[in-house]
Amino acid sequence: MKTRLLCLAAFAAATTLGLSPLSAADAQMVTAPVVAHGDWTLGQREDWLGEQMKTSLANGSLDRAEFNRAQLEMDHLRQEESRMRHDGGGQLTGDQTAELQARLDTMSDKIHVANTSVYKHPW
Repeated sequence: MKTRLLCLAAFAAATTLGLSPLSAADAQMVTAPVVAHGDWTLGQREDWLGEQMKTSLANGSLDRAEFNRAQLEMDHLRQEESRMRHDGGGQLTGDQTAELQARLDTMSDKIHVANTSVYKHPW
């Protein structure tokens, strides 16, 4: 009986520790991979990706529904960037820029897969 209680207590403790959120110190140690984007600004990348989306729609690589989803995702990204800039007095932090760049990378990869024949990253 004591063995069962001890096992249950150990399991509960392990589960609780496994579900606990990362502390601030742990979170700072986790870094996003660095991706080279050259001298391209977020705005330039957003504009270029928007053009690629239109090209992909025109050549049939993206259907209308896929294009609309990508356009909505781009609109949300731009709104989020605008909100971040507003809250930061017109500036983005390094983490915010990295987050937005990563989201653009994800969007870009989705369109690249759909349109590999003509789509190449210029950065």
